[in-house]
Amino acid sequence: MNTKLQKAYTYLAAAVCVSIPFMTYAKAFVNITMICLLGILILGFKKDKIIALLNQRYVKMFFVFLIFIILFSLFNQSFFNDLSETRKIAQTLLLLILFSQVKNKEVLIYSFIAGTFISTFITDINIINYYLKSFEFLISGGVAKDLFITQRLYLGFFIVISIILLLERYGKTSNRKVKYIYLLLFVFFLISLFLIASRSAIAIAFLTLTTSIIYNIKNKYRIGFLLTMSIVFLAIIFNSKTLSKRFLYSDDSIRPSFIEKIKTHEPRYDIWKFSTQIFKEEKPYIFGIGTFRTQELLVSKYQLMPIEKRKNWFMERNFNTHNQYLDILISFGLTGLFVFLFLLKEIIVLCYKNIYSSNLILSLVLFLLIENVFHRQLGSFIFALTLAIAVFIINSENEKNISS
Repeated sequence: MNTKLQKAYTYLAAAVCVSIPFMTYAKAFVNITMICLLGILILGFKKDKIIALLNQRYVKMFFVFLIFIILFSLFNQSFFNDLSETRKIAQTLLLLILFSQVKNKEVLIYSFIAGTFISTFITDINIINYYLKSFEFLISGGVAKDLFITQRLYLGFFIVISIILLLERYGKTSNRKVKYIYLLLFVFFLISLFLIASRSAIAIAFLTLTTSIIYNIKNKYRIGFLLTMSIVFLAIIFNSKTLSKRFLYSDDSIRPSFIEKIKTHEPRYDIWKFSTQIFKEEKPYIFGIGTFRTQELLVSKYQLMPIEKRKNWFMERNFNTHNQYLDILISFGLTGLFVFLFLLKEIIVLCYKNIYSSNLILSLVLFLLIENVFHRQLGSFIFALTLAIAVFIINSENEKNISS
């Protein structure tokens, strides 16, 4: 790839990364840009670089996973019904290849942080304006939809990824002014995490910050840092109306049991309960029943819910299993889950030696527990980008160790 093509490729990839938090509004732009990236890659095709990437064990396993999904859907005669999810898995692999061919991957990091910052900043302003106008310091689900530029679940995850990347960048630079900028952005994102009240993101951030403290702080200071962080996190959760409602269901004074509150207010409780029932009833132990059939059976379960308002809400939202592992287990059986877990194992083996790469992968692995990333185009993009950046960080660390 010549210099001009390489620059164009880098700028286009950067544009994609900035646009990821705005996929709801910029889906066409992102898709067109992705096609342009593919076109440039074909024009400037370099056999050695592509072969080097394809020889990576995690990439080979990704291909195995994709081929298994395609062959399964053909054998199951559900290829066209399952095409939406199959296409997103294939798109994830393609995006991983496209991102991996960017020469200066630091541009991807800064572009993604910039996009997350813009989305977070606008959302923060919307939330603050809402508080000032309504004097109501509790954000309900209906209101949140209008305030958030990026869906709360994904914005929270993007913030966590940005925090990890800022910590990695902070440790690499010796420029004091740049360090201050990274520190300010870190504080901004951390405050925003509590302001947007994303439970999963706060939990994942707590775990990744804990591992970072254990790794980076000396033994004599480590316990103090961990205790301080735990107290701060808990104090904010208990004193914020929105957070205490979302974590502790504090607005429910009728049910004394926390478990009963979860059963009543947490949609994933019913979703996972129904998903487990489907697995027991259909017995998809070896090869599964396909993604379309899984969703079809879930909807039939929602129709049996006794409370009309809750049933209509579930039907309207058409909830999937909200757990990537559970979805693969039902849709593609134990065989499919084993292949996918083996793929994750290869990724973990590659990245675990660097704290920031391992935290990126840890965040992704945990996020898959509460979201089906292969059911959404946005999920495909963030899976591929997170993996590409994690691999870049570990590779650059290895190159540094070799050169030193």
